[in-house]
Amino acid sequence: MQQGDELSTAVGAALAQGAFDEAVRRAETAAAAGDGEAHLLLGGLRLMDERYPEAMVSWETAFRLLREAGEHRLAARAAMELAAAHVGMLGHPSAGNGWLERARRELEVVGPCVEWGYLELAVLACERLDADDLLAATERALALAVELGDADLEARALSDQGLALVTRGRVRDGFARLDAALASILAGEVAPTSTGMCFCSMLSACDRTGDVERAAEWTDLIRARYEPMAPRPIVMYTHCRVAYGSVLSASGRWQEAEALLLAALGTDQRPVLSHRPLTSAHLADLRLDQGRVEEAAALLEPFADRTFSCGPLGRVHLARGELDLAAGVLQRGLGELVGDVLQREPLLATLVEVELARDRPDAAARAADELDAIAAEVDLPAVSAVADRSRARVLAAAGDVAGARTVLRSALARLDRVERPHLLGSLRLQMAELLAGAGEASGAIAEARAALACFDRLGSAPGRDRVTALLRSLGDRRGAPRPQRAADIASVLTAREREVLELVAEGLTNAEIAERLYISKKTTEHHVGRVLAKLGVRSRAEAAALAVRLAATPDA
Repeated sequence: MQQGDELSTAVGAALAQGAFDEAVRRAETAAAAGDGEAHLLLGGLRLMDERYPEAMVSWETAFRLLREAGEHRLAARAAMELAAAHVGMLGHPSAGNGWLERARRELEVVGPCVEWGYLELAVLACERLDADDLLAATERALALAVELGDADLEARALSDQGLALVTRGRVRDGFARLDAALASILAGEVAPTSTGMCFCSMLSACDRTGDVERAAEWTDLIRARYEPMAPRPIVMYTHCRVAYGSVLSASGRWQEAEALLLAALGTDQRPVLSHRPLTSAHLADLRLDQGRVEEAAALLEPFADRTFSCGPLGRVHLARGELDLAAGVLQRGLGELVGDVLQREPLLATLVEVELARDRPDAAARAADELDAIAAEVDLPAVSAVADRSRARVLAAAGDVAGARTVLRSALARLDRVERPHLLGSLRLQMAELLAGAGEASGAIAEARAALACFDRLGSAPGRDRVTALLRSLGDRRGAPRPQRAADIASVLTAREREVLELVAEGLTNAEIAERLYISKKTTEHHVGRVLAKLGVRSRAEAAALAVRLAATPDA
């Protein structure tokens, strides 16, 4: 039987050669003989393979055996692993805090040691909601790493500190720390497990800033680093897909993004558990941009308690017309995020829309004020453009059309060299609506056509519907024509929308349609509105007449 450092070295060598099963076999053999450190190693290997329940059992066994043997530092390490799993994987912060406290008690027996630094970083940085607390923790961990010469801890502290700084708006400083951690990884100074933790922070920073180039570069580096072990570590490849998929979604590469996010979720028969709440939130945001509101709601339902879900869940409620619920969930998310300006930004932007829809202009203005403050801190054109878009909405609601147009022009100029097609389309549509309201039809048509080009390339049904409705109201022929054949309805409407149209044609009210289809009245109103927009009609009666006429018209 191998013991201690000898076993750890043997497992590390097997992993370096891509012999994952051999590494597991060695750890299992030693663990079967009652070796606590082997159980600790085995838990990490099972984590890499997405075998979470078995990993938890291994770490719990390791903690007990190591504690009984007086190996307090290693027992603390096992407790830290359990804390991270409870917080990140299971969503049990209280249990996670309990294991952190047990780790702390073990280390108090030992006194000063490097494990105190690892305790500061025990919970993954991407799972921590208080960016200020994370930054302070990384500073303490980094000081210990330098003092005690621990390269793994130093790399982890630098990468987590980088994410904390990026999240707080200090993007350049944050990426400088992340690049420093990357350099030590590429130099071979960092063990594989710690490398995975570093990459987690790196990809999270790309996700939150929408940095396509860095995300692509770092994803390639991860693949190269772990190529001998592929497809392990599954947990790391999952985070690659989640972060890169989110970045691709923001940059308008929706098909690629959707494929990556679906792969990260796994299948119903074999779901992938790691980062599942975050993956669901990102995919829900994409579904909302595509106009697939109910699919987004279904994705979010199991994770409605997670902070990651608050942004897209607020958008779901807004789309359904559930304004008070939207405001409530957005405020909850904002209350749970501390010092995290980048993750507050999308929540605030949606809150501006919600408060204006609730006829609360003062509340909308306060949210827009915070967005302006964030934009002033963060050197990211897309963030500034979002702030400008929200400010323009507030100004327009107050009747200051000239001011709103000036701010929108500023937002459009900011995106001149930034790949954000959906944001660009929404800004052009907003400008078109302002110009139409001011009676400037030709300018409104020009902006609306530009917006339509953006939405058509993306496949954004909600954006396209709004633009075509506006163009029709302006008498522009590019507004989508009414269907001419029964087959046209099938190509224009979704299956659910066709069901709604049939019931409208039967003369049912919204309440009766809701009861028939087992959906809410608000959802029914949403579907009816989309049907009218897509068919190019102005009333339920016109929609019903068109449906009846086309049903009686041969397709040939």
